[in-house]
Amino acid sequence: MAGAFRKSLSTVLNPIPHQSVSRRYGIALACSVLAVILRWLLDPVLGHVAFYVTIHIVVAYCAIVCGYAPAIVTALVGFLGIVYWFVDPRHSFASFRPSEIHGVVGFFLLTIVLIALGEAVRSKQLRLNHTVNALTHEVVEKQHAQQELSAAHDELEQRVEARTHELSQALTRLEAEMAFREHTEKQLRRLSLRLMTLQDEERRHIARELHDTCGQTLAAMKMSIALISQLNRTGPELQALVDDLNALADEALQEVRTTSYLLHPPLLDEAGIASAARWFLEGFARRSGIDVQVDVPQKMERPDRNCELVLFRVLQESLTNVHRHSAASAASVRMHRDRDNIQLEIHDNGKGIPQDRLHSLYNSSNRTGVGIAGMRERVRELGGHLEVCSAGAGTSVHVTLPVSHPAHPATSDSATEEQLSSLS
Repeated sequence: MAGAFRKSLSTVLNPIPHQSVSRRYGIALACSVLAVILRWLLDPVLGHVAFYVTIHIVVAYCAIVCGYAPAIVTALVGFLGIVYWFVDPRHSFASFRPSEIHGVVGFFLLTIVLIALGEAVRSKQLRLNHTVNALTHEVVEKQHAQQELSAAHDELEQRVEARTHELSQALTRLEAEMAFREHTEKQLRRLSLRLMTLQDEERRHIARELHDTCGQTLAAMKMSIALISQLNRTGPELQALVDDLNALADEALQEVRTTSYLLHPPLLDEAGIASAARWFLEGFARRSGIDVQVDVPQKMERPDRNCELVLFRVLQESLTNVHRHSAASAASVRMHRDRDNIQLEIHDNGKGIPQDRLHSLYNSSNRTGVGIAGMRERVRELGGHLEVCSAGAGTSVHVTLPVSHPAHPATSDSATEEQLSSLS
C-alpha cells in the first residue's frame, strides 16, 4: 500500500512538460475553481479569517506541476473568486476595508514566494525527470543491445558450430583422400620398383641368352671358318672371302658380347661395382669420344647386391643422358665409401638443364621408372638420397646410399684383369 501511495503521489506531483500548454492552463483553472469550492466548504469553520489559505495550496501545487505562468493564473482567478464570494462586501468587487489591505498584500507576497519555490522545485524535478528518462532510455537501449548481442552470439555460435562440423567433415574426407592417395602412391612405387626389378632380371636373362646362344653360335662359326682356311685347295679368291667372313664374325661376336655386358655385366655379380664401373667407363669413353676422369678405388668393400645394381643403373642412366643431351666434351666420375655410406658423383661440362625442366623432371610423379625419376625411386627404396644440380653450365648427379649389409670384398686385381681380358 505504501508503495502504491508513493507512486500515486509521485504521479500527481510530476511536472507537466512545457509543450502541454492547454493541459497546464486547464489544470490551473480547475485548481482555482477547486480552491474556491474548498474555501466555501471550510467557510463555516474559518468564517471571516484565512480567506486565501486554499488559494495558497493550489498555487503551490500549480507552481510545481504546471509552472509559474499557470500558477499566476490560478492565483489571480482564485483571488478574484475568494474576494467576490467571501470577502465583505460579498458578491462585489467594490472596495476593501482597511483591515483587508494587509491580507491582500500578504496574499500576493506569499503567492510570489510559493510560485518562486514551486518553480525551483519544478525545474529540479524536470531536470531529474530528464535524467531519469535518459537513464531509462539508456538502460532500455543497453538491454536491447544486450539482447541483440546475445542473439548475435547465439547465431555466431550456431554458425561456428555448423562451420566446424563442415570443416570436420571436409577434414575427414581430406584425410581419407590423403590416405587413399598415399596408399595408391605406395602401391605405384612398389609396382614401379617391381617392374624395374623384373626389367633387371629380364636384362640378365637376355644377356645370358645372348652370351650362351648367339655368342656360342658365332664362336662355332669362327671355328668352322678356321677349318675352311686350313684347306690346301683354297684359292686366293676363296681365301679373301674367308677372311672377310672371319672379320664379320669377330665384329658380330664383339657386338653381342658388348650388348650382353651392357644389359647386365657379369663383372657386377663377380667382381663388384668398382670393377664393373671402371670397365663400363672405359667402354663409354671409347664409344662416345667423351673424356671421362675416373676416381673409383681399385679395392673397395662391396655393398649388398641391390646397392651395387642401383649404383650401376644410376651410372648408366647419367652417362647416357650426358652422351645424348648435354653436348659435353668431358665428364668425371667419383665413387667413395665410408663407414656408413657409399657415394657416387657424376659431373659433366655440358650445357646443363634449365631450372624449370629440372624441377619438372625431378618432381614429376607420372614418369616413375624412366630417367631421373626412375633413379630417384631406386635410390629412395634403399633409403638413400639423389640430388641433381645444374647451374647453367654442366650438370652434377650426387647419390648417397646407406651401407646396411656389407658383402664380401672385391676380387683381386689379377682376377679383375682376367675378367676384362675375357671381354676383348
